[in-house]
Amino acid sequence: MTKKKRKINTKWLKRVLPYFATGLVTLALVFVGSIDKSNSEINLSLDTFAASNYKISVDQLSELYVVADLSDALSLASASDVANNYVVTTTMYEAGQTNFGRLEKPNLTDVEDREWIVVYTVSEGETMESIAAKYGISTDQIRWSNGLKNTNLSAGMVLYIPKKSGIVYTVKSGDTVESIASKYGSNVAEITIFNDLDVTGLTEGSKIFIKDGALPEKERPEYVPPVRTLYTYTYLGSTSGRQDLRIIAYNFYDPNYAYPNPNPGVRGNCTWYAWYWRATSPLSLGALNHNGRHARTWNKDYAYRGVGNTPVVGAVFQTPFGGGGYGHVGVVVGINADGSIVVREMNYAGYAIVSEAIIPASRVGNFNYIY
Repeated sequence: MTKKKRKINTKWLKRVLPYFATGLVTLALVFVGSIDKSNSEINLSLDTFAASNYKISVDQLSELYVVADLSDALSLASASDVANNYVVTTTMYEAGQTNFGRLEKPNLTDVEDREWIVVYTVSEGETMESIAAKYGISTDQIRWSNGLKNTNLSAGMVLYIPKKSGIVYTVKSGDTVESIASKYGSNVAEITIFNDLDVTGLTEGSKIFIKDGALPEKERPEYVPPVRTLYTYTYLGSTSGRQDLRIIAYNFYDPNYAYPNPNPGVRGNCTWYAWYWRATSPLSLGALNHNGRHARTWNKDYAYRGVGNTPVVGAVFQTPFGGGGYGHVGVVVGINADGSIVVREMNYAGYAIVSEAIIPASRVGNFNYIY
């Protein structure tokens, strides 16, 4: 009796074979991504790409992405290196630093040799506009790169010129690639690539190129801080100038210090707050007795504390003028190096409002100070 030969189910093989092949490719990619780069002849670093005739295609970038993704998912030893190579390779490819797809890392050992920064000596007759046009950048980018307030140039002047839209930045103490990217409008990968920081690192005092970067307004050499506003309320008299006034509290009140006992000042008025502050603040020179009713006479009511024309932190400042004939008082909470004083007071910016401001040095001598 003859045995029948068993038929092979080719349809099943056709269905399985593609998945099997895909699995082999995936395992191969994982194997490449898991090899210790220091001991392997297979090196996915940029140095290998740059030193060879290897050409990068979109498909190969996709494969590098798969390796990076799988390496990270499997927590392989080389995961961070592979991921970094993918980011750097992709950014270089997109930034145009390839010749038909071949990676070409610039040599950035010295500023003079850097591909993206030119040390430029101004020639006779040249203008900032002509230099900017030569490199396809703006005059602002040249000014900001060199700390210049205007576009005036003279022959022999040395400039740092970005060869691409952006700025040349001098690294400061405490800078990181991340902080520079965030502050000046770039990204970590581009700053790293254009300045070879994966090799040299970030060094204080070195100059780097920030592609499409811009200085924040307050760091621009032409920036002029706004003039501080001087508030003058004429009803408080000629000595009432204030700078940088800000509100500390609205409708401030403490029922434990109510009028008329123990506080001789009426709620919401300058006398109430000054008396309260002297009774409660750790900066106070000491509590006052119950004598002071109106601010205009505080220099006499509290003469026992000592009164003078020199401001001291913790003292009351007092003027008999203004305030509808009742005078005005507040307290000194700071003294500045320029001789101006920082004061807090109530009912200067409005009823029951506590405000803080600076009295300029030129007006400090117009007040009495109760110690």
